[in-house]
Amino acid sequence: MKALLIAALACGSAAAQTSATIDTTLITQPEALSLAQAAIRACQARGMSVNVQVADAEGHLRVALASDNATLAGLNTAPQKIAAVLAFHASTRELQTRAGSDPAFAAQYGKDTRYHFSPGGLPIYKAGKFVAVIAVGGGRTVDEDCATEALKILPWAKISP
Repeated sequence: MKALLIAALACGSAAAQTSATIDTTLITQPEALSLAQAAIRACQARGMSVNVQVADAEGHLRVALASDNATLAGLNTAPQKIAAVLAFHASTRELQTRAGSDPAFAAQYGKDTRYHFSPGGLPIYKAGKFVAVIAVGGGRTVDEDCATEALKILPWAKISP
């Protein structure tokens, strides 16, 4: 319940500005669930327990899952990664790199607690349209690898337009 509240708070500002209904042409709940489960399996294969969240491009949380023995760190970082990808339409790895090379960006957003720029948050595109975000947290160095691996289960999913 706490994880869902944190995710709702992180995604809430984007969702509050959109329709009151979920647009299933973006990503369906079964697709989001399959992605989250695939990311957990990918991380488990690497010996890591993680938290995974998938939101649509309007900021509606579609699914939040935690593997057994997942840490609280991932509960905090996954929604912050979603917020970052929603705000900038870029992976959290790209945003981390930008924060390291763009002093103005780092000054404005680097310490902003709404966002978390470590790898593991990916935009998801369908036919060139930004439709969703997957965020994996708590797996330290494998978060992005697990998210990328999960995207392979949806033939239409791309991380760039």
